[in-house]
Amino acid sequence: MKLHIKTLHQTKDSRIVDADVFGDDLIVLVNQGGPVVYWNERTLRLPFQLSSPFIRLLDSETFLVVDVTLEETPVNVWVIDERGKILHSFHAGNAIGAVAVNDTGIWIGYVDEGVFGEGISTEALVCFSQTGEVLRRYQSDLVRPPTIVDCELLQANRTGVWLCPSIWYDLIHIEVTGRLNKYKTPKLLHDSSALTVRGQVGYFLKDGLLYKWPFGARKHPDVVAKFSGAARGLGEGTTFHFIQIGDYEVNGVQFVDE
Repeated sequence: MKLHIKTLHQTKDSRIVDADVFGDDLIVLVNQGGPVVYWNERTLRLPFQLSSPFIRLLDSETFLVVDVTLEETPVNVWVIDERGKILHSFHAGNAIGAVAVNDTGIWIGYVDEGVFGEGISTEALVCFSQTGEVLRRYQSDLVRPPTIVDCELLQANRTGVWLCPSIWYDLIHIEVTGRLNKYKTPKLLHDSSALTVRGQVGYFLKDGLLYKWPFGARKHPDVVAKFSGAARGLGEGTTFHFIQIGDYEVNGVQFVDE
């Protein structure tokens, strides 16, 4: 397998905070003395301060900004349109570790500080509507869910949401119906830094290597390529499998069979 890496965005003097890609759309959040968004040939200056935020595309007209934790304020999630108008805002709990979106809603995973804290974050994983309504709670609404200490490896697609929490390392799939499936992840893949799932195949990044695990066929994982730098797995709907976000550059990573 060969990796095709394409530079999607570069900047010289504004540090990139986060980015997302879906289909042909790219959105980039930078710090220019405050949060600024580049999207659809527009430059949007956000009217609030952020500490350590995520940005995600919801559709062709709206995007999402989520701040990791804002304990003293009532809001840390904003749904914004392409003109910069805030459509909805709400608080989604503290100690956020991952954000993914699909047609079901906005999926937010929490790190151990939140899971063992107070409030909604103790659910470990929650699906919200765009208006902040709680649609699904991992701990309370699923039947005998595996224990989650943190939820940082998270990827959503049209079939549901995939996660691989640390400690017990089950690869977990929550279907759009609410049904939960789990697969015992091989020890070789424990402590991976990024995950993406396509069909019944999982791709894991760990220690500079890309592993391919056909869990649906119950096969062992194999190293298929070397991989340098940090990345985040992308869901279906884009040609790229991972996105890499550096201080001044955003790259898309696509797998190409040789």
